[in-house]
Amino acid sequence: MTNETRHRVQNGTLWLADQPIHLPHPVKATLKHNDRLLILVDPAPDVIFNRNVFALSIHGELLWQIEESPHGTQVDKPYVNLYCDKNGTVIAGNWNGVSYSINPLNGTVSVAAFDK
Repeated sequence: MTNETRHRVQNGTLWLADQPIHLPHPVKATLKHNDRLLILVDPAPDVIFNRNVFALSIHGELLWQIEESPHGTQVDKPYVNLYCDKNGTVIAGNWNGVSYSINPLNGTVSVAAFDK
């Protein structure tokens, strides 16, 4: 038997071990990172929700919610993608043109690259 918890996304809902996990917006992407699952949710276009990345334990417990992007003057600046780079660093891209490395322990961000 494995300690790995299976997850899937179906119609924007995250399922962990066949149990739905309720998040404030539909799930856009997930990323397994060590003992946690990082989730990028996709707020509706008319909703301002800038802290749209979460970390859950393998049991579905909320561990943290990402820090808001400190750059840009726009009010609406959600994260748009989530991935690991070639060094294993967790990266969240923001539509304001900045990619941030995420501390997977607490959700704080630091600039990884200015893309625009």
